[in-house]
Amino acid sequence: KVVGECIGAHGATLIYGGVDRGLMSIVSQGVRDAGGRTVGIVPRLRQEVRNVLDDEMIAVDDLNERKALMLSMSDMFIVLPGGYGTLDEFISTYTSLTFAQDDTKQIIVLNQNHIYDATMEQFQKMIDEGMMEIELLQRVKVATTAQECCSLITRFISKD
Repeated sequence: KVVGECIGAHGATLIYGGVDRGLMSIVSQGVRDAGGRTVGIVPRLRQEVRNVLDDEMIAVDDLNERKALMLSMSDMFIVLPGGYGTLDEFISTYTSLTFAQDDTKQIIVLNQNHIYDATMEQFQKMIDEGMMEIELLQRVKVATTAQECCSLITRFISKD
């Protein structure tokens, strides 16, 4: 909830998957509690679990459309601890931004309890093997606590 409250305290809008389950439901509540807005982008097949408290809900046909819309509507991406869907969104977002050479959008990874250690090690291995340039990883900032994540959010928002 701390990350959501940080987003809301800055008057920012949370654009997310719009489902009323799991960690993102808690984050979206934190955003609203702190005065921010929430926009849920929900696949039509998941409408029954959408968060009815969102300020705006956008229905899409599938996950690819959802990812594309979140990519175009967002200025910053926060990767919270999650499952394979979160990992997919992280890698897809990173790949899309890198391919488009869009260095205006930031990615923050909340690596709480070391959940993304292996992912970050894989990036480093690709750099070590010459499969990826180290500069490409500079857009990814890693935080280990919610408070550190909020500091990175504040720094990015204040930069504008």
